[in-house]
Amino acid sequence: MPGKIIFAAVLFLSSQVSPARSREAEPLTASQFAGIIQRISEEGGYFWNDNYVSNEASYLHPLTKLRELGIRGGIYIGVGPNQNFTYIAKLHPRYAFVLDIRRQNLLEHLLFKALFHLARDRRDFLSLLLSRPITRGSLTGDSYTVQDMVRYFQMANPDASLSRRTLERVHLYLTTNCRVSLSDLDWQTMGKIHQAFFYRGLSIKYDYIPVPTFGEFLTERDLEGKMQDFLNSTQDFRYLKRLQEENRIIPIVGDFAGSHALRELGRYLRERDERVTVFYTSNVEQYLVRNNAWARFLKNVGELPLDDRAVFIRAYWSTYISHPEGVAGYRFTQILQWIKPFLREFNPNLVYSYWDIVTTNTIKLH
Repeated sequence: MPGKIIFAAVLFLSSQVSPARSREAEPLTASQFAGIIQRISEEGGYFWNDNYVSNEASYLHPLTKLRELGIRGGIYIGVGPNQNFTYIAKLHPRYAFVLDIRRQNLLEHLLFKALFHLARDRRDFLSLLLSRPITRGSLTGDSYTVQDMVRYFQMANPDASLSRRTLERVHLYLTTNCRVSLSDLDWQTMGKIHQAFFYRGLSIKYDYIPVPTFGEFLTERDLEGKMQDFLNSTQDFRYLKRLQEENRIIPIVGDFAGSHALRELGRYLRERDERVTVFYTSNVEQYLVRNNAWARFLKNVGELPLDDRAVFIRAYWSTYISHPEGVAGYRFTQILQWIKPFLREFNPNLVYSYWDIVTTNTIKLH
C-alpha cells in the first residue's frame, strides 16, 4: 500500500495554486474543431452497455471543495456523457476535452453540441433532447428550476414530428457548421441515441444496476443541499452554449490506456502552452486495473502538461466495500486527488489494486 503524503504537504501544494492563463481563450474554427478530433482520436473500442446518461448520483459532491481550492480555468479532461457539462459550467476551463473509448460517446456529444446551438434556453434544450414540445405558457421566464422542468417533462408526451425535425436540423448543423466527417453508421447511431431519449424520456438511465434515472440525476444536490446541475442555472446554460458555439468543448474517441489519444492530446496542449487543471476519470480505472492496463494510463497522464493545482475527480462504485469517504444513501463516491503528488506516489512498474488508487491521498470533501 503506498504511503500517505502528510497533510502539511497537501496544504502547501494547495497554497501554491498557479493562476489561470491570463490570455483570452480563443474560439476554434469549424476546421480546427474537426481537425483536432481527427488528429487526437483513436479507433473506437468496446463497452458492454449503452451509457446515454451519467449513473453517478454523487457527481455534485466535489463542487464545494473545488470552489474552496480555487480550481478553475485551464484545461478540463473528462469522460462519459452529460455529467461533464456541470463540471465545465462550474470550473470555467479554457477548453474542455471529453475522451471516451466509445465512438458512441463522441456522437452523443456532437448531438448535444447541435442541441446547444438550436436551443434558445434550458427548457428548449430539454424539449429538443426529449422530443417533448413545450406548451404555451409553460416554463416561462428565466426563474424556473430544474425541478420545474422535470415535473413538466415527466408529464409531457413525445412528439414524433418534433423528433424528426430535430434530427434534420442536427444533421444540417453538424454537416454545414462543424465540418465533422461522419459515416452513414455514425448518423444511424446518433439517431438511435436520440430515439432512446424519445422513448424513455426522463426515465432513461444506465441499466442493470440501481442508479438514478435522468430525471433524478438532474435534481441531485451538492453537499450543501443545493441543486447545481447546469440545467438549474440560466447563466450556466448560456456559458456552455457559448463554449459550444466557440468549439471549445471537443469530444474525442480514445482509450485512457491507449498508445495515441492522451499522448497526442498532451502534444497538442504543449503546442498551445495550455495546462490540464482537472481530469475527471469517473470509474474507468476500475476496468483498466481489471485488464492490467492501468500502468499505461498512469504513463499517459505523465505525458500531459499539468498545472501545479491539477486534480483528479474519480468515482468509486461501492459494490462490496464502502469507501471511507462515502456519503450515506449514495452508491457512488466522488474522490478528489492532487495529480502531481499522485504520479510521484505511484510507480507504473508496480501493481496496485483499485482500492489503493481510490484511497491514497484523497482530499476530504466533507
